[in-house]
Amino acid sequence: MGDLALCLDLTRLLSRVGRGPLTGVDRVERAYADWVLDTDPESRFLVRTSRGYILFGVEGAKAFLAALDGHDPWPRPDLLSRLTGKGDNPRHRAEALLRRHALDRCLHPNLFRVMSQNLREGTVYLNVGHSNLSADCLAAVRANADLRVVVLLHDLIPLEHPEFSRPEITPHFEAMIRATADHANLVICNSADTRDKLSSHLPEDVARVVAHLGMPHLVEKHPLPSEIETKTPRFVTLGTIEPRKNHQLLLDVWETLPEDDRPHLHIAGNRGWASQDFFDRLDRHPLRGIAIFEHNDLSDGQVRTLLEGAHGLLFPTFAEGFGYPPLEALRLGVLPICSDLPVLHETLNDCAVYLNPNDLYSWSERIMKRSKANLALEPEKSPDLPTWQAHFDTVSRALRAIE
Repeated sequence: MGDLALCLDLTRLLSRVGRGPLTGVDRVERAYADWVLDTDPESRFLVRTSRGYILFGVEGAKAFLAALDGHDPWPRPDLLSRLTGKGDNPRHRAEALLRRHALDRCLHPNLFRVMSQNLREGTVYLNVGHSNLSADCLAAVRANADLRVVVLLHDLIPLEHPEFSRPEITPHFEAMIRATADHANLVICNSADTRDKLSSHLPEDVARVVAHLGMPHLVEKHPLPSEIETKTPRFVTLGTIEPRKNHQLLLDVWETLPEDDRPHLHIAGNRGWASQDFFDRLDRHPLRGIAIFEHNDLSDGQVRTLLEGAHGLLFPTFAEGFGYPPLEALRLGVLPICSDLPVLHETLNDCAVYLNPNDLYSWSERIMKRSKANLALEPEKSPDLPTWQAHFDTVSRALRAIE
């Protein structure tokens, strides 16, 4: 392949419209959108909507991303949105925008036709968001002999740790991996750890490449709400509040810390899937509002302000495909204290403290010791952080090597 002809699936970002700040996987798809626009001036984009598929070009993608980023408002609902009674739903207003920019639209049985008539020979269909990653979609693309399918897989957590997923997620994820195994020409792995775990799920003829994810742009600091006190030594944990992230351990730790020297714990993230018993414990915890604080709606700029100056980023997760929060902490000069997982060693090297995620005593001891450190006396660190430039250099070479 010479110059790259690209078609990026943006279904993940469409599904996130109106649902708050972007998650880690969302940010990856957002970074790919910028790269595709910069790489291929005739690029195409696909989304699966509530009414079938929409294929659109550069102008539609730019309009969609401008609204997604908050630079432009979503347009008024179109006739179809009003007829279905969903005109006020942000996602359906986004779909209305894309319909205005559609190069073609179809229901699933006609996806093969739409792709074959609108994509150039040698186009690579990219799915990097774990959405619309179905056998039906991938098969429709691969039925065109001139097209290629490339998938980025972020993790295998629903297969390896079904206890950390909703019951319906594991069979859906199994189908996703089967579709990838059957139809992908190339799989991009966000870590060597993910690649190794995939070895038993993909046939040998499916090419694989490891490309660490880049860091998101560093946002400007925003003032914190006045009720957040920052003079007491503090630790921060970032990420969706769900069983896999092991917030339970942190609540246990804070109950063991001596009252006179107890630092503050700031839990920043939206509530995800977890048992009601855990949320009841968090809501009724005797230290809530005293030494334990939950923040569900901080902006990215406020999270940066909260994290800077913290004594540590706590990341006692049971499983990760990549793990952005410790890297984001390192960039701000904050020490990550995290689980002893191979993927975290791969990305953080010797720039973090690694602890067993089940060892309450070691976490308590480390946090108490760390809370007494004088941050002003610590030397400046310059960790070797992954970049999007390096990621896309690797991906570009791999795409050009597809036969």
